[in-house]
Amino acid sequence: MIRILAKQEEGELTDSLTLSSLNTASTEWHWVDISEPDEEETEEFTRRFPFFRSHMMKNEHRYTKRPQLQLFNDYYFMSIQAVSPSTLKPHELQLYIGKNYFFSFHTDNLKAVNDIWHECRSNENISDAQTPKEILHRLMDRLVEQYFMVASLLEDKIDALDMNSKRESIHRLNERVFQIRSELLGFRRVVTPLMDILQRMVGSSYIPTSETENIYLRNVSENLARLTHIIESNMEITSDIRDSYLSLTSYRTNSIMQTLTVITTIFMPLTFIAGIYGMNFKYMPELDWHWGYFLVLVLMMGIAISMYFWFRKKGWFDK
Repeated sequence: MIRILAKQEEGELTDSLTLSSLNTASTEWHWVDISEPDEEETEEFTRRFPFFRSHMMKNEHRYTKRPQLQLFNDYYFMSIQAVSPSTLKPHELQLYIGKNYFFSFHTDNLKAVNDIWHECRSNENISDAQTPKEILHRLMDRLVEQYFMVASLLEDKIDALDMNSKRESIHRLNERVFQIRSELLGFRRVVTPLMDILQRMVGSSYIPTSETENIYLRNVSENLARLTHIIESNMEITSDIRDSYLSLTSYRTNSIMQTLTVITTIFMPLTFIAGIYGMNFKYMPELDWHWGYFLVLVLMMGIAISMYFWFRKKGWFDK
């Protein structure tokens, strides 16, 4: 789907333009959003805007998979990851920002883009001097809000893991710990590069920014730094939980092995006695004893009980 939002020279917003009429229309700026495009829409867009095809060829792949910033003569390119709070799955959002145009390209339906689109379309809290940079700032604000939602969701999952209210097995808890750590690592790969991008933009001679815009970029960068600190803290917490679960697993394994060792040790002399009297020699005096069978059973039981109390005295049965 391709949709266009443009601000006409008279100051009115319109979303009735098409790609064919965009070049001939008199606009102060325009925003072209390409969402979940098919091959025909992609081909039409790249035909009317050759720089997009050139950029794709330079990067060899359509999607960069990692946040980055690239500077060109009359525009700059940004790749940002939008993270869904419900699925924690990152979705790439490609942005092309020029003096009077703003292009967004994404293969997934992104809520953040849709929200900003409808806000701009309804002229909600939009200044008269709105520019593509302002749209970019609003979009980045919304994405950072989603980042904090994701961070809060991950913290809730860690708290639930620590409390273990479902009384899950240690094996299942270890699997969840490693899953959360994987999600945290993926989330950090989204946040950290974006913070570096914003720091590059502040005071850049290639991207002219006013003092107000620099303050805004620093504020967003500080929010991302807070997110990075939250992620690192959660990584340490999950590491401690993982070590605790591994220690508990090791302790339980050792306890089981200790119990099995005690049982095996108790049965060793009993097996020795049973083995002796299980030999088929003809001349074994004890075989002719009238009470020999019962005496051997009593002896074996006495040995077993004595060893049990001896191991118990040594503390081998303590929990």
